[in-house]
Amino acid sequence: MPIKNAGTFLRISEIATEFNDPAPHQMSEFYRGGGLVNDVSSNNNVPTSGTIRFGLFYGAGNAISVAATSGTNIDVAPLFPGTFTNTEAKILTIASDVQIVGNPASLTVPSNMAGTLDIQNAGNIIGSRGNGGNGGSGGNGTDASAGGNAISIQSNGVTLNNSGTVSGGGGGGGGGAAGASTQNSSQINFGATNYSPTFGWRKNFGISGILSNNSGFINANPAYSINFSQPGANTTQMNKTSGTGAPARINRGNPLNDPGGVNPHAKRFNVGGGFYQQVTNTPGGNGGGGGNGYGWDGSSIVTAQSGPAGSSPGGAAGGAGGGAGAAGSDGSNSPAFSGGSGGAGGNSITSPGAVNYSVTNSGTINGTQG
Repeated sequence: MPIKNAGTFLRISEIATEFNDPAPHQMSEFYRGGGLVNDVSSNNNVPTSGTIRFGLFYGAGNAISVAATSGTNIDVAPLFPGTFTNTEAKILTIASDVQIVGNPASLTVPSNMAGTLDIQNAGNIIGSRGNGGNGGSGGNGTDASAGGNAISIQSNGVTLNNSGTVSGGGGGGGGGAAGASTQNSSQINFGATNYSPTFGWRKNFGISGILSNNSGFINANPAYSINFSQPGANTTQMNKTSGTGAPARINRGNPLNDPGGVNPHAKRFNVGGGFYQQVTNTPGGNGGGGGNGYGWDGSSIVTAQSGPAGSSPGGAAGGAGGGAGAAGSDGSNSPAFSGGSGGAGGNSITSPGAVNYSVTNSGTINGTQG
């Protein structure tokens, strides 16, 4: 465990015991980074050269060093069995050939750590990719997911010395909006036809056999019924200028010789032809899906993808996935609908607001340090 704090006399034998130095002892053996004394933050008072004295060793300690191996969702605590919650200084080395990935964070330092931890990274710590949103189908595109974080630091006392790569995952691109539906109208002409549930003309008589009105109908299909109504005993043609099927016309044909009388009744007629407008609705094309972001996809590290175009007619393109630690772009809008939002980029480092850590970087860091 670390050397005692200031307040009592410190002997060279105590320093030698802590750093495992066999006799005889010389102070020049105990420079920080010289072989016996680890170059970690808990030993910062110990010089790397020049004047060295006993008083600089109060609180210093022989750090416990562990080498990480490649893996997924690495929790640092089990790497230091029995010492993670003790005050010893700890060093986690990550060699250049080591790759650590995961979701929601690739490497996590839990909150119950005591002492200090120096993460010396020469490898690759990469967050997960964000997935692209779905393209709209008759509506808006969906939102993409955020990229994963590379390192989650939940405890004070952590230092990152990075000479490798630490990258949050890229956010996914938002889904593109569906295209607007269109309507096309065409005139349907029809010739003389017998009275039926589809075409018909009726003269409607009220009390005492007095003519009330003429009515007609065209039932093109159950959802497309056109009705006519017009007074006049000698009317042989009815027109419709507004509403479903307009402009439309129906001509009166030969009578079916239905009986009359003084009570209300109707006389049916065949239809002598006419026309109506048939409207066809064409749905808009589907929006393009959003591209996936950079990062770990569950089996390998993948590059960011662009969002594909939407389908015709009018489907909007999906947004592009974000690069390392970057947000994805929003899906494109159409005149009728909105594209989905791009996902946020993953952090290179994330931590609670009350946690303090330090970073020294000579490598590559992509993504916000939160």
